[in-house]
Amino acid sequence: MSADLERRYRRLLASYPWSHRRVYEEEMVAVLVAGARPGQRRPTLGETANLVLSGLRTRAGAAATTVVGPAWRDAAAVFGFLAALALLSQRIVRLLDPVVGYAFVLPASEYLRALGWAAVVFAVLAGLRRPAALLAWATVVGEAVLVARQYQIEPVGTVQVLFWPLTLGIVAAATLSVPAPRRQALAVLRWRRLAVFLAGIVAVQTIRTLNHAAQEATYDGGTFYVWFGLERPSELGLYLWVAIVAAGAVTAGAAALTAPAAVRWRILALTAPVVALVAEIRLTLSGWAYSNGHMGHPVYLVPIQWTLLVLVPLAALGAAAALVHWREQNARLTALGRAADRERSGD
Repeated sequence: MSADLERRYRRLLASYPWSHRRVYEEEMVAVLVAGARPGQRRPTLGETANLVLSGLRTRAGAAATTVVGPAWRDAAAVFGFLAALALLSQRIVRLLDPVVGYAFVLPASEYLRALGWAAVVFAVLAGLRRPAALLAWATVVGEAVLVARQYQIEPVGTVQVLFWPLTLGIVAAATLSVPAPRRQALAVLRWRRLAVFLAGIVAVQTIRTLNHAAQEATYDGGTFYVWFGLERPSELGLYLWVAIVAAGAVTAGAAALTAPAAVRWRILALTAPVVALVAEIRLTLSGWAYSNGHMGHPVYLVPIQWTLLVLVPLAALGAAAALVHWREQNARLTALGRAADRERSGD
């Protein structure tokens, strides 16, 4: 009977992180068993709730400590800065887009969004970490209001085109809010990596701008070759533009992913929510988009779809962070095992 009770207590203690259980589990189990009533076979409801909630609080505290650790701090600083640069480049392309700026008239919101991310970039370069985070959050809130208004008019285009930049902006603002030394992003990236990243972004955005300009100037109903929004009247021209976009994307990615390994894997983890959102929209909302094109009136997302649009990116971030932790923990244990083997062989 005592063995069954002890086993059930150990199951509840699984809510605590392993680092905590490794030190305190035996002591906690002994105290719990000693305090049990005679003949008690399972933990009481109060004990169960207390152990689970306490374990989750301990896990949350451990996670917070990990997030402000050096590796996550460096990755957050780098990701926030690079995401702000990418969003600024997208805003600039919007300003240059002949479709948006038809008849040389641009909505004031486009200028404000571009100025917002430009201010964030300059604040980071100046080493003003807190102003950069505040500016990022202010810009994200402003963009969220604009996206909400646009969604009422054109739900499909808003979800497919504007949701992922908004998500990227939220992650950028959150990462810029992580405490870090002044100009930490530049210290990790170095100017060489930053220049390479900018070159890749400029290549991608230049092709996007030229593509939109060519669509406005030459589209006359003839044969066009299309690939993910890129259009050219010749197949060779389309291949060339796709190659330039791919080279630019690879160049920009290489600039971030040649950072130290600990930072590199965390940057990938921070990218996971945006990638997951884009994949979710493309894979699960195609039927909804098709319905909007044939119903004659806007069809809006239902609550379960909104819930998934929020939960899937969060789950992707959590899974990616857990994968990074597992990978590093596994590498650490492997290194300890090899060290122990060398020590035994030396004996």
